[in-house]
Amino acid sequence: MHSKRHLFNLTRLRAQIVALIAGFSLFSTAVVAEESDYLVNKIVQLNHSQSELTNWHQLITNPSNKQQYFITSHTGQVYLVDDSNKTHTVLDLSVNQHQEQSLVKLTAMVLHPNFSLRDQLGYGTFYTAHLETLDKNSRTKRIQERDKALTLKFDAVITEWQFSSNTYENVDLRTKREVLRIAVPENSISIKQMSFSPHIKSWNDNFGLLYIALNGQKKWKKPLYSGVILRINPAKFGLRSFTVPMNNPYLKKDKIKDEIYLLGGQSIRQFIWPDKNGDDILLSHQYENKRLLSLVSGRNDWRERAPKNIIYQSDSMINDILSYRGSDLPSLRNRLLLLRKKNQQWLVESLSIKTTVAQQSPPENKPQHEWQFNAQQLTDDSDINFSTNRDGEVLVLDKAAGMIFKISQKNIDAQDFAIQSVDSNDDQSDASNGYFIYLVFLMIIGLAFYWLKRNQFSAKAVVRKQFAHIELSESQLQIGLYYRHQKSTETIIDIADIVSCEVKLNEQTINLINQQTGHGFNHDIEQDLRNVFTKAQVDKMVDGRIRQVSLLLKSSNEKNYTICLYMRKGSDRITKKTYSVVINDVIDWCWLMAEKINASETGKRKKKPVTPIATVNAIEQSQVKTPLHHQAAAIRTVTHEVENSSNNQDTHVSEEQPKVIGKVDGAKNANQAPPSNTINTELVNALEKLVELKQQGFLTQQEFTKAKENLMQSLFDQ
Repeated sequence: MHSKRHLFNLTRLRAQIVALIAGFSLFSTAVVAEESDYLVNKIVQLNHSQSELTNWHQLITNPSNKQQYFITSHTGQVYLVDDSNKTHTVLDLSVNQHQEQSLVKLTAMVLHPNFSLRDQLGYGTFYTAHLETLDKNSRTKRIQERDKALTLKFDAVITEWQFSSNTYENVDLRTKREVLRIAVPENSISIKQMSFSPHIKSWNDNFGLLYIALNGQKKWKKPLYSGVILRINPAKFGLRSFTVPMNNPYLKKDKIKDEIYLLGGQSIRQFIWPDKNGDDILLSHQYENKRLLSLVSGRNDWRERAPKNIIYQSDSMINDILSYRGSDLPSLRNRLLLLRKKNQQWLVESLSIKTTVAQQSPPENKPQHEWQFNAQQLTDDSDINFSTNRDGEVLVLDKAAGMIFKISQKNIDAQDFAIQSVDSNDDQSDASNGYFIYLVFLMIIGLAFYWLKRNQFSAKAVVRKQFAHIELSESQLQIGLYYRHQKSTETIIDIADIVSCEVKLNEQTINLINQQTGHGFNHDIEQDLRNVFTKAQVDKMVDGRIRQVSLLLKSSNEKNYTICLYMRKGSDRITKKTYSVVINDVIDWCWLMAEKINASETGKRKKKPVTPIATVNAIEQSQVKTPLHHQAAAIRTVTHEVENSSNNQDTHVSEEQPKVIGKVDGAKNANQAPPSNTINTELVNALEKLVELKQQGFLTQQEFTKAKENLMQSLFDQ
């Protein structure tokens, strides 16, 4: 009863908080709406000498530094700019092109969603799209329409790059990797935009998918050149430079490329995701000479059927659109901003996004005029577009004059003061609200501290944060890393890039393999490592004691990857594999890494025998999803086989020795004996299992005795 009353009080408290916030938001919006004047503040002036020579194209805020911006030019340069007006060239495509190729123009750039997250796939990574003359000798996968009457003259190329440091002043040119080429018939067809969905998080299935807008025209009569949006995963996978998501809509259509997500949009200018809780895309395009804003789900084919979900049809060109999510312009939050030019004047309008439209004719959804740039701010020949800073506030790039503006609300401070002064005569009410807000603040701090402490000392939290599984590729040239309960690879690493491998027991390094002298691997080191693991297993897991086994891999680009292979807290084993299996896996990985990292300091691995540990293997293998009576039957079979083989040992030798295929080192020959104490861990587990089967009546006393004698004899034979 007490818990129910407590839950009711928390629910009522939460309702009061929501009501208070909602009332405050409605009141503040109403006050702000009365004043629709905005301030246009210049924050960056690009170098004057450069602005005369450069055709600025796209502005992107650095998510790692809110005072820095990346800006591109049509001629192929990428610059880093800050608030102090310092402009630094970080990449020049016109210089890094092949001599036989000629860069036509740089058309798009996008940062990976993990751009600012260290130790994550995509850190410091970005993609560029440019147009160049067709390169028939390129080995990059090319998407094109095949038709004898079609002459393909250009390649739209998507390239992956990575910065050499966290200062973002230089791009490591060695990381250049062509992801995709699209052959196009003329230079008017190019990649207009590349984007990752800003609302999909790293734990979602479609995270890291790149959307590519390739504009087109109706006259070409080909799906790829009809105005399409393509969707791919740009990460390299094996020998493939990219992969196609399995839920792309046209995988089963032979005449439509697998990479296509939407087609028939004709002249595409831009696309955004207007709803952070949905997957629909808002497309700005010119279709049948109509300027439309269309809501699409990705399975749309408009080659013969016109768009249905039309949000707005404009009588003039819409130069740019932006879904506003910031806080400096409260009256425009969650509205769509339109940038267009009328009567030689640039103006901004706002539009309500109606996501439930499903009709042929455009809805009566008229935009609302917000503000207009005056002649002192923008000249008649200026060319501008939208961007946002790290907080989602509106930025405007004047591509002709090389200026960056920030839009803010006029007299916003005065309005905030007015809001705070409402009902100032009611001192008792203000004091009561102050105490209430203070109490809520203390509750939030307490909950945050509780969750932080819980996650910091939770064994499960450690397993969730670190990689939980490591897998060797079929080519044995790459390894894949997985998080817990993850079925697809999170990170792929080339083994040639790994420079160090550490084995850790309870966060303490017990073995190190690197390129230095004395840090290889051999049988003596293996035996010492097994002894350490065996000694740790003897310790009783009392008072919540932790036993953790992990690998720490370091790559040549100074990235660290921690794989938690085993975690046990007290009597609770968090990970799936048993301690003995994990030890064998760790030894296998040590041999493999040592051969790749420091071959000169690594010995030759001996083959492992099979017959002396046949009973142990039978017991371990029978423990996985096998009924107890089946486990006992398997042990009886192995026991009798061992007896028969020992009776015939002096009179018969089999011509074919049994083999066990290992995870890394291939076949194991039974002719060579392993080092001493190599199966101590397996022996202890096997004896415990025998006792359990005997106590539950699945083994007779005679069968139990024979199985135990075989296990002990296998120990002495070593």
